[in-house]
Amino acid sequence: MTNQNQTSNPNYLKGIPVTQIFIAAFVTQFCMGFEVLFRLNAASPIKHDFFDATNVLTSGAMIGEILGVLFLGFAIANLVMSPFVDAIGLRRVHILSVLLYLAGTATIVMAVPGTDQAYMLLWGGSLLQGLAWGSIEAVLNPLVVTLYPTRKVPKLNLFHAAYALGMLLAAPACVLIEHFALGWRVQLCLVFIPAIIALVLIARVKYPPSERVAHGISFKGMFHQTFARPAFYLFLCAMFLTAATELVPGSWIDLTLTKIVGIQGFWLVAFIYTVHIVVRLFTGVLYRILGSSGILFFGSLFALAGLFLLSQAASPSAGIFAALLFGIGTSVMWPTMLAATSERFTNGGSLAIGVTASAGMSSTYALMPIFG
Repeated sequence: MTNQNQTSNPNYLKGIPVTQIFIAAFVTQFCMGFEVLFRLNAASPIKHDFFDATNVLTSGAMIGEILGVLFLGFAIANLVMSPFVDAIGLRRVHILSVLLYLAGTATIVMAVPGTDQAYMLLWGGSLLQGLAWGSIEAVLNPLVVTLYPTRKVPKLNLFHAAYALGMLLAAPACVLIEHFALGWRVQLCLVFIPAIIALVLIARVKYPPSERVAHGISFKGMFHQTFARPAFYLFLCAMFLTAATELVPGSWIDLTLTKIVGIQGFWLVAFIYTVHIVVRLFTGVLYRILGSSGILFFGSLFALAGLFLLSQAASPSAGIFAALLFGIGTSVMWPTMLAATSERFTNGGSLAIGVTASAGMSSTYALMPIFG
């Protein structure tokens, strides 16, 4: 353990502002969680304004397609961009992805009920957001493991705690937006504030080469070290299941449980991601005790119990307890799967991480309309 800590700053990180880069990445990831809760909270009014009056029988599936295409865009961009982020430049991809995300947000808010292009603007804007989000994760997950090569699991969990923090802080913002009747368009556009802060932070730092490039692994070698290893496909299957467990139910809680449980569903979502923040802060301790496999095993058990109890919840207290268990379980799934992939397939670089993340998001896209 001591020897690992002494070599935790390899030569390729000399002169690199590691902490400043991590903060810039953290703020960017915060934007993603911030906007996702706004999207979930806006789903009900968008469904009402655009679809209930004319397509009441299929309105749930239509809003599900709009919510779900975000994950399709993520999966496509993560898969396509992951092999090329080093060639394009980590910092350049980071900047362009944030700008594309803002363009997608602007496209969504341009939609007007009753117009011929309304559905396509909602769907297309969500797709742009997903493409941007996938590109962001295609660059930031490899960047974080590059910055902390001996602390991948705890640091990736801390990085993804920013997503949960964004979800948490978006909840009171939703309340204020509704209190002052500012509408869902203003709500979605609030992401511009932290996004601009992220762009300023990115512009001030120099990025290192990725861990794969620093180790001298070629582009061809990256593919070989990823797809030529049978164990990698087991990781893809595990990611397919764990990502769907976390993201699909969470996307429907506001629409499905608000009337049944007796409290606004997005508060349950915010509570779940509060639990995510707490658990992810202590993942380093859990990792030393359980390792990656143990974390994922117990996380799955907690998530299973939480999902079952959420399906039975009929009161605020039951909903909160179920959300607690579900939050504990799902908090470790996404970042620990990515970190474990990077640990096991280090020379696969951004490709191994990106393909794994794409598998997770593709499962979410496939299952989202079904749950609608």
